[in-house]
Amino acid sequence: MSSRVEITFLGTGSASAPDGRQNSCIVVRDGTTTLLLDCGSAALPAITRTLDPARIDAVLVTHLHGDHFGGIPYLVMHERFAGRTRELVIAGPPSLDERLHRLSLALYADYYEQPLPYALRLVSLADVELAIGGARIAAIRVAHAPDSDPYGLRVRIGGKLIAYTGDAQWSDALPALADGADLFITECTTWESRWPGHLSARELAARRDELRCGRIVLTHLGPEAVAHQRELPYEVAADGMTIALA
Repeated sequence: MSSRVEITFLGTGSASAPDGRQNSCIVVRDGTTTLLLDCGSAALPAITRTLDPARIDAVLVTHLHGDHFGGIPYLVMHERFAGRTRELVIAGPPSLDERLHRLSLALYADYYEQPLPYALRLVSLADVELAIGGARIAAIRVAHAPDSDPYGLRVRIGGKLIAYTGDAQWSDALPALADGADLFITECTTWESRWPGHLSARELAARRDELRCGRIVLTHLGPEAVAHQRELPYEVAADGMTIALA
């Protein structure tokens, strides 16, 4: 059954935060299930301004770079102090559990050596479909820095399909990721320069016929893309922007 799905872009900048854009974080919700796609280093203030974090069912991580998963320890700690009692799922690449543990201890060893008062369930998205509330999530391996363990996400929620690249350069994985999506959220780090592991606006425009999807929204803008944002070939996300799929 279809329902209204809201997508709120909390962070739409690359790691360098051009023009004050926050690091990657997107809220996807349909009234019964609330998901975060990535949770960059400084995401918590934007999260708490936008929604009650206690409503977050799961954080879905595309890859293990700080501007995409570095905010999770702060969210986990916030929920402890807020009195959360229900489970929080953190799902992502196979190496997420070990990397998140190391990051959490590096930031707050005294805190993370103690047990949490709620269940924190870490799940690998590789080769499985995950059910969270009314959502179904699948991951496709993409081409980015190999050490970051990169995946794109396909999220079925409220009768809609949302695909999200995370960080990725062009490969055969991207048409498969976008296939049939009502909304394709794609990184666009540069205007025309080629950066290893990333996409340019010119490349995305040239490849449109290969993307069998509906609406396209650009995020993860780097300095060059921000400088040319009025010329970008598709809709451009901004921090705080909400769109709806009905």
